[in-house]
Amino acid sequence: MLSNILVAVDGSANSERALDFALDLAEKYGSKITVLNVSESSAIGMVPQEPPAYSGATTAVFAKDMRRFHVEILNKALTHAAEVKPGLKVSSKLREGEPAAEIVAEAKEGGFDAVVVGHVGVGRVREFLGLGGISDKVAHSAPCPVIIVR
Repeated sequence: MLSNILVAVDGSANSERALDFALDLAEKYGSKITVLNVSESSAIGMVPQEPPAYSGATTAVFAKDMRRFHVEILNKALTHAAEVKPGLKVSSKLREGEPAAEIVAEAKEGGFDAVVVGHVGVGRVREFLGLGGISDKVAHSAPCPVIIVR
């Protein structure tokens, strides 16, 4: 029933809870998990908790640092998964674009049975501006059940 689970992480506490929930679910059903992080192309709505200093840095350097930031989020999630559920098959993927659209696209392309997301992540500013929550958009557009973890 649930053999392939997608969990979206963004480094927030809520996405960490979503990861833990997905790990428990995968253990219960013998599922494999793909941990997904989406780097917004324009970096709008995404501010690292400890942004690097950019005195005169080029756009290419900024883009490289942002990619590194997102790779670190994935690596932290994979390390956590290996520590708490060493027997599970967990992979990761980094996509670039608008988070909700990329999560939905990955859910479709990967044939996932469920998507697990945190309720509110780093995109709070976007929600405040009336752009809608990422979890809301995913829940309304995904081709499979979406579990929103608080």
